[in-house]
Amino acid sequence: MLNLTAEALSRLDTPALTALLRAAPEPGTVRALWAVVKALPTVDLPLAAALLDVLAAEGMDLETLESSLEKDSASGTSETAPAPMVAWLQASLLEQAGETDAALSAWKVIAESGAYGHPGDALLAVARLQLRTGHPPLALATLREALRRGEESYGFWSRADRLARKLLPKFPMPERPLKIALLGSSTTTFYAATVRVAAVRDGFFPEIYEAPFGTWRQEILSESSGLYAFAPDVVVLATHWRDAGLATFAAEDEAGAVELLSAEEVPPVVAELKHGWGLLRERLGCPVIQHSFDLPAGDSGGALGANAPGGRIRCLRALNERLRREAPPGVAVLDLEALAAGAAGWVDPRQWYMHKQHPALDALPALANACLGLIRAVLGLSRKVLVLDLDNTLWGGVIGEDGLAGIRVGPPQAEGEAYAEFQRYARELKERGILLAVCSKNNEADARLPFEKHDGMVLGLEDFAVFVANWEDKPVNLRRIAETLNVGLDSFVFVDDNPVERARVRQELPQVAVPEIGADPAEFINILAGGRWFEALTLSEEDRVRHAAYQANAERRQLEAAAPDLNTFLRQLRMRVSHGPITEVNLERVAQLVGKTNQFNLTTRRHPAEALRRFAADPAGWTRVFRLKDRYGDNGLVGVVIATAPREGEWEVDTFLMSCRVIGRGLADYMVTTLLRTAAERGIRRVTGLYIPTEKNALVADFYFRSGFAARLDPAEQTRAEGPRHFVFEVGRQDLPAVPEGLFTVSE
Repeated sequence: MLNLTAEALSRLDTPALTALLRAAPEPGTVRALWAVVKALPTVDLPLAAALLDVLAAEGMDLETLESSLEKDSASGTSETAPAPMVAWLQASLLEQAGETDAALSAWKVIAESGAYGHPGDALLAVARLQLRTGHPPLALATLREALRRGEESYGFWSRADRLARKLLPKFPMPERPLKIALLGSSTTTFYAATVRVAAVRDGFFPEIYEAPFGTWRQEILSESSGLYAFAPDVVVLATHWRDAGLATFAAEDEAGAVELLSAEEVPPVVAELKHGWGLLRERLGCPVIQHSFDLPAGDSGGALGANAPGGRIRCLRALNERLRREAPPGVAVLDLEALAAGAAGWVDPRQWYMHKQHPALDALPALANACLGLIRAVLGLSRKVLVLDLDNTLWGGVIGEDGLAGIRVGPPQAEGEAYAEFQRYARELKERGILLAVCSKNNEADARLPFEKHDGMVLGLEDFAVFVANWEDKPVNLRRIAETLNVGLDSFVFVDDNPVERARVRQELPQVAVPEIGADPAEFINILAGGRWFEALTLSEEDRVRHAAYQANAERRQLEAAAPDLNTFLRQLRMRVSHGPITEVNLERVAQLVGKTNQFNLTTRRHPAEALRRFAADPAGWTRVFRLKDRYGDNGLVGVVIATAPREGEWEVDTFLMSCRVIGRGLADYMVTTLLRTAAERGIRRVTGLYIPTEKNALVADFYFRSGFAARLDPAEQTRAEGPRHFVFEVGRQDLPAVPEGLFTVSE
């Protein structure tokens, strides 16, 4: 007869306890376990599941459990808050008993109390109950919170995916749909689950197409395949090192000796992928995320494989360089080698032999994060602003209390070095075009002091586009920063060590990304980088000088505040505009603007570079780029207009966009005037404009009306509450708008 005491049970680890429970122990063992579970610092999910099974088998209902707890409390053995496992069991039993309101309250307490460990699974339980009681929007919001705050493990993400697959069909007209096609040479089912979860977390409503195992070539080649019927927004091509087909060592005359090929020779595997990219771009017109080749974990070549000519590791690295070199605009290469170096458990041989699973399940959340980072980048949805708290975020300590000598930043302390390295990381982001801002609860003079006086600081006041230090609510200050920078809050990433402030911003401003940065500065960089918020596909000169451009904007705002009216302010700017066609010289910047401009963008069509080349080469159409300078500096290339010629004597405006940095300066009026005057000079009788509404471009909903266009009398459009709208300007019958006088000096 097995009847272990609490003392005996306490000497067992949780796997042993779980096995014991699965073996259906006797009632005395279950009762003795209460003393053990109270001592566990966090919830152990396998043990909790085993306990629930045993309770059900023992016939112990909720009343019996509560009676046991009350007895413990009366005997003085219970703490004020239930032990984590006890609280978890209480919530689970309430849910099983159909006590929905009580279960919701119990799960919320677990989620919000740090005493109960990780909040992710408790939040999943809250979302599950919200869905069950008929509240899908609440359930979706809670699921997204669970994914932002939960652990990035495959186990947790797979549990979240089960809920996501039940929840997503409840939204037949989603706000931000995203169709992802996943093609690969290994099992993609589990990868698809993590990509779906990451997409839900990031605000998308994903629909995922999985090609049958190992058929990525057939899917691309056959126009009748499920891939083309699905019509994805983005294609992910998940290849890995085995697809390269390399021997351990390749002879000099073998195709595998990639590094020995001339620059003009394309390795066969790269040529095959390149052909596939071309077909995908031609037939679907959507971006492609191409996995690079990772490296085998146990290469038989050993060190020679990486160092000897023709070695497999060396050739795989050369192949990856050729992939990047050959990838055209619209194809983004996901660096698996770098990802595998930082991901725990990238390879599991058993999973490969049994299920053809590669990489290992534990590595999939990191891979999905990297994939979603590139998807956001190709869709123009990467974040643009990093907003930083100060105390215990950029330095250790509280400047207002500890003083300059008391804060910790820079050597010789290890903690100080970690804070300095995090500052260096932020400055490097700034140097590639990410704007930095401060949002701190502090006296402003105290907040500025370390930047002015402390030798350990890496960042200076000049590195910030906006510096806000006061005692107001942080969501209020974040809105103020967004207005100052003239960017949306969905461009922000907010970093704060204080969990209360993070929760407050998440609640008030859900569009702001708020990573769970924790309290250990040594982990700040890994956590922030792991979110992949700031992925970019190109780096232009405008990116490098963006910070200076926003500093110049601050001077413009001072001039505007002092001017008696808007026209006076615009004239005092002494603006100089120049324009010309799309060319190879400006193509990269044009593609970047087309790929990421959201607010002042009439159609938000994301054309790749090859499509832009075709527009520029069409003699019947017209392309124009606009640059703007003023007394404070060069704003760079900030406007793009593309008109096509669907019929003789008619232009249709395919693209009309302008950088948000120059909104309100009259440039848009000059751009449309230039378009219409050029149309008249070319003998064009009609110009048709199209407005396609998105969640971000309401600013330009009436732009064509204000520019003299009339709504096209299309019955379908007149009866539709939402959707695209066409507008017409009859060039020969209407007066052309006047060029804004006195605002611009113009040069071609």
